[in-house]
Amino acid sequence: GYAPCNSDRRDGILRRKRLEYLDCVAQHYDIPDTDRTDEEINMLRQIAVDCPRTVPDVSFFQQVEIQKSLERILYTWAIRHPASGYVQGINDLVTPFLVVFLSEYLEGSIHNWSMTDLPPEKMSNLLDGMQDPYTFAQPGIQRLVFKLKELVRRID
Repeated sequence: GYAPCNSDRRDGILRRKRLEYLDCVAQHYDIPDTDRTDEEINMLRQIAVDCPRTVPDVSFFQQVEIQKSLERILYTWAIRHPASGYVQGINDLVTPFLVVFLSEYLEGSIHNWSMTDLPPEKMSNLLDGMQDPYTFAQPGIQRLVFKLKELVRRID
């Protein structure tokens, strides 16, 4: 769902989504803590604790720019998805999206990647559509388990 199937609409939709993300960052992330609720401050603190734990053995994920990007992505996503908010472990779900998404823009091994080689407009909207597994009753997980059950039934 990141980009529409119709390639004629892709540029316009991506431009709109990137602007929405930047607007959300400006409205919710790039603000002083005095403008945040206690819940938002606690959520931001938990995200800040979890970000350095994200793939600690790969230097790319330990770069200050990536740490701040992870924090911004996770916080913005949690604010936009209040039914789940931030749940510890979502930071680990971001990593495959980042690697796959950024591999289109960065060359060579991930161990040699640097945020300075990446245009800033490329970091946006990576986690949309990921809240179902983390809302009440976990409908996303329920759906995936059902699909797995059906797949096993057909193969068996």
